[in-house]
Amino acid sequence: MYLFSGMTDLAAAYDDDELLKVCIELWNNVTRKRMYITGGVGSNEHWESFTVDYDLPNDRAYTETCAAISLLLWASRMLQSDADRDYADVMERVLYNGILSGISLDGKGYFYVNPLEVWPTACDVRDDLRSVARTRQSWFGCACCPPNIARLLASLGQYVYGYDEDASTLFVHLYMDSRVKQRINDQEVELVVKTAYPWDEAVSMRVSVDRPAEWMIALRLPGWCKRASLKINGEPVNLEDIAVKGYAKLYRVWKEGDQIELELPMPVEKVRAHPKVRENAGRMALQRGPIVYCVEQADNGENLRDLRIPADAEWAWRYDEKLLDGVVLLTGEGLRSNEDDTSDNWLYRTAPNTYHPVRMTAIPYYAWANREPGEMLVWLQEA
Repeated sequence: MYLFSGMTDLAAAYDDDELLKVCIELWNNVTRKRMYITGGVGSNEHWESFTVDYDLPNDRAYTETCAAISLLLWASRMLQSDADRDYADVMERVLYNGILSGISLDGKGYFYVNPLEVWPTACDVRDDLRSVARTRQSWFGCACCPPNIARLLASLGQYVYGYDEDASTLFVHLYMDSRVKQRINDQEVELVVKTAYPWDEAVSMRVSVDRPAEWMIALRLPGWCKRASLKINGEPVNLEDIAVKGYAKLYRVWKEGDQIELELPMPVEKVRAHPKVRENAGRMALQRGPIVYCVEQADNGENLRDLRIPADAEWAWRYDEKLLDGVVLLTGEGLRSNEDDTSDNWLYRTAPNTYHPVRMTAIPYYAWANREPGEMLVWLQEA
């Protein structure tokens, strides 16, 4: 990914369309055939590498934290070459899921490897799981990930916004409480963003200018959001009329105090993988907004692989300020094998298993392993 970032920089610096075309082909292969739902990349422990298309094992996923960071850096370069939402969507996915999972909530522990399934008992004895840690470590012999995370988080501002001087356009790629000052058309303008995103659907923005001026603000309309809505100074805006490559392009004379209100509805979504992803056949994952969820033993007991989700099950969400430093958690109805079916007096049989309903809880994937050690699972069986 770091090499690809450099290739994209070279393509831009030398106006090399052929090299950029190669970068686009590589991007499409990585993000459509070799990337995990968390934005993690590099499924193979050996050389921290790719294998073949759609080979995305969950329990053996290497998905190094540094590799996730490199994907964000590459996405940022691709976004500079073409203001297409696809690049910013990947940037957001990997930031909130594949990167933040690499650091503990207190900032004192780190994951080198970020699997999508953990069975601690097997990790203790299986050679093919020797790289999978059940808890974050304070440091590593090869300590690339901790300072890399620190560098990224300290420089996050440069990925939130972008500016196209030729088009006098200020881009908002990522939504978070922030402010940006940019010189546009011979004056310094300021955009202040207020939001509780990614938990809350509302994003409020205020424009500050010395004098009225004509320029453009381009707001990303996330690919996961199906019903975004927008108002300027209380007046609805038809997004279909102004959306270009997933960005709402607001070209107008901006005045002091102009207010932008963006609503990004976040229902709980059940996500399914491409049929060629063998590991996830018959399984689904939970996502709300940009956040991918997992189930942990701390909430759902052991043997998480036994849990099943009915396709029509409704999942609710609520914000819990006391849990995991404040997260939106998901709750819904699932199924688990009955006690007779889990007894120790048989291994194989012809009788079908039977199930009983259980209440399930899912937490953001990035926040797993911040309580007692235990099992974790992203992809759940569909009943």
